[in-house]
Amino acid sequence: MTENTNISNYIFYLSYLNRKLCRFFKQQSPYIHCKKGCAKCCKTGYYPMSKIEFDYLMVGFLQLPVDTQQKIKAKIKNIKEAKSQSDKNFVHDCPFLINNECSVYNFRSILCRSFGLMSINNDGGATKIPFCAYEGLNYSNVIDAKTQTISQE
Repeated sequence: MTENTNISNYIFYLSYLNRKLCRFFKQQSPYIHCKKGCAKCCKTGYYPMSKIEFDYLMVGFLQLPVDTQQKIKAKIKNIKEAKSQSDKNFVHDCPFLINNECSVYNFRSILCRSFGLMSINNDGGATKIPFCAYEGLNYSNVIDAKTQTISQE
């Protein structure tokens, strides 16, 4: 299978996934406080992705203006240097975050697309809320930060 076919299949899958995610975000909208420019989820984290996600991200990267590409490359270089001098629990800002906005938003990974939603842990049934709930954002209107429990209103 060629890389273009893989990307085409991935785009088809993203179309399906985005419809699902839109429904989830709509269902959880009373608790979601995400807005353009917040970017808390893009700072000080880990950004794992599969090869196909990375390949698709690169499609978006190559469509960016050259000056934006250079900014991202400089950020990646700085991240690599900092990581080489850090421990194995190294966290960093996403290099694609420019002025608190995702420069490759339409090409972002699945992790980025789904961040902010509450989920249920399949292992024990525990509810998982995004970290931003403890910073007054998503789900902060239904979570008790001291006990880390969700009110059953």
